[in-house]
Amino acid sequence: MSIHRRHLLAGFSALGLVGLSANAAAIKQPYKKIGLQLYTVRDAFAADPAGTLQRVKALGYDYVETISYGGMAPAALKTKLTEIGLSAPSAHIGLNDWQTRPEAALDDLAALGADYAVLAWMPPEDRKDWKTLGEKMNKWGALAKARNLSFAYHNHDFEFTKTPEGAMPYHLLLENTDPALVKFELDCYWASFAGHDPLHILEKHGDRIRMLHLKDKLADGSMAPVGEGIIDFAAVLAKANDLGIKYGFVEHDNPVDPWASIATSIRNLKG
Repeated sequence: MSIHRRHLLAGFSALGLVGLSANAAAIKQPYKKIGLQLYTVRDAFAADPAGTLQRVKALGYDYVETISYGGMAPAALKTKLTEIGLSAPSAHIGLNDWQTRPEAALDDLAALGADYAVLAWMPPEDRKDWKTLGEKMNKWGALAKARNLSFAYHNHDFEFTKTPEGAMPYHLLLENTDPALVKFELDCYWASFAGHDPLHILEKHGDRIRMLHLKDKLADGSMAPVGEGIIDFAAVLAKANDLGIKYGFVEHDNPVDPWASIATSIRNLKG
């Protein structure tokens, strides 16, 4: 038995989990439910929202994170999700909406029945004044809280590249935001791609992190389905469970075959 496989077995035994796949890379996770970020199947969702959601449910996913409403009103999408047996506890909102129509965007999410409203991406031209961004995030967080929603920030790799002054943007956002108003969605792949162990980030800042993006990294740095790469998801998910992190969303930004990718991830996660 390899050291890697022995480590996984020991970790799963400690969690009281059984049924490890013969594939040493397979993950048996402590979450009973796993979600999908719909960005992975964005083309299919744009062409056939209902059919895509049905197929996602058939693969074994329990909830989704949205990037759009599939041409429906948010309340209508909520109804469709309920009919299929899914929910949408989180949604990504673009920076432009946060800057120009935050209250309307949040009202849409309230109608969707979401718990989290996520700032998903910072264009290169806006990656300058992180302290000011933190102050804006506090204001958006207050607007979200007034609607019984929580604001969260989703990272890529650039938040871990130090500024000319030597500060790390991810730390600046943590330091300049109110923990009661601003949470974080940790993208495990992008943190690892930037050279930072997602497990270490959870150990240091787990009280601020309330959601995970689950995607793996190959040795060459490229993206892979969960359980097919080198990220120690057994440890990551065990720690997330200890921290009470409720939502984990499978994602792959640009897979050759989106359906094959998400089928592999859910198979590895649920055994």
